[in-house]
Amino acid sequence: MKKAVRSILLEFQERNIPEPLAREIAAPSHSKNIKKAWVLMGMRRSGKTWISYQHIYLRSKQGLPKNTNLYINFEDDRLSGFTINDFQTILDVYFELYPQNIDNPDLFFCFDEIHIIPGWEKFIRRLLDTETMHICVTGSSAGMLSRELGTTLGGRSLPQEVFPFSFSEFLRVHAIDPLQEMSSKMRARVRHLAKEYLLYGGFPETLLESTELHTPLIQGYMDAVVLRDIVKRHSIHNVDILQKFLIRILRQLAAPLSVTKIYNEMKSMGLATGKNILFEYLQYFEDSYALLSVPFFSLSERVRQVNPKKIYAVDPGVITAYSVKNEYEHGARLENAVFMHLRRSFSTICYYKTKQKKEIDFVVTKPNGELLLIQSALHMDDPKTREREISALTEACAEFGLTHGYIISKDHEERITSSGVTIQCIPFWKWALKKLA
Repeated sequence: MKKAVRSILLEFQERNIPEPLAREIAAPSHSKNIKKAWVLMGMRRSGKTWISYQHIYLRSKQGLPKNTNLYINFEDDRLSGFTINDFQTILDVYFELYPQNIDNPDLFFCFDEIHIIPGWEKFIRRLLDTETMHICVTGSSAGMLSRELGTTLGGRSLPQEVFPFSFSEFLRVHAIDPLQEMSSKMRARVRHLAKEYLLYGGFPETLLESTELHTPLIQGYMDAVVLRDIVKRHSIHNVDILQKFLIRILRQLAAPLSVTKIYNEMKSMGLATGKNILFEYLQYFEDSYALLSVPFFSLSERVRQVNPKKIYAVDPGVITAYSVKNEYEHGARLENAVFMHLRRSFSTICYYKTKQKKEIDFVVTKPNGELLLIQSALHMDDPKTREREISALTEACAEFGLTHGYIISKDHEERITSSGVTIQCIPFWKWALKKLA
């Protein structure tokens, strides 16, 4: 194992780190008195590794030598068989190569996909307690937060979720500063790019490729989630059922999901599985950040449990990659993009139905307890659609005692007053550039 670790560390030092696509995620400032690990969590290919590269690149711009950085990816096949007992080897090899860096407070060690090694958190805790380097760990499992971070590393970590590019990051890739004052010509270009973003999404790798490659790339990401994050990690034997279940969900995103209905469909097709197993599979997909769920808003736990969750993908491009009726799914992509913009700022997001059974897409609970009601509506020019969205928000605001609501549309902007409620219609391209928290 020592030979493999040495080769990996030396290869990183010899490799050129290109200037990464800029993200709106930066490493936290560190205190000499309070040491915490920077933990990046998110779906595969969402950009966790490149965020760590971005930090290394910025360190080089500050004049820090390349050898003050250590990077190792635990999915490297040369580390097959790596166990908790091998972690010390990494330190031994690094300090043998660079003895001048012993006790250097400016070291930055990044351990990529470390969560696949059982017991990893004990090693990181030891580094935090005994060493001086700044530490970054990444993983594609939300379980890191509740399991490892919540026990051994409790209070000693700075967790940060990483999602595919936001719309403002997407604009920066296209050389547009989202904070600048826009001319009419620039606004027209931004509106065009918003259509592209809603269709193809913001996975970092896809931004550099032709649109023809988006579907195979994203499908490849989802296959990796299935085979490496779920099948391998949870010892799943019926891979065919797992894949069929995923595709069934992906073709019904931005809508309440009835696992019972899917179970009955599979049963009628002669596919042997259990209802509880499908619920477990859904949890695995959420744990991998491929899917995210939105529960029904209620103060009653029983009411929340009996109402199905709405399911969203981590990126609107996933809908396009698995679509069989692409021209009819513009509304689902918009709603998915609205959800992800909210999810980047808020963790408590629900949907709601008024007493008259009119649905509110998103009820957001801000950290201060304030509620935010938001609808997603592709167009507002159809009278029936307009009446449905306005009446739903008006009723919900009355039930919650609120005076404001929001409708995010493809390109409609208007201020509406209805029964004492002010409803702000905002185009997605404009709303998605706002900082929500």
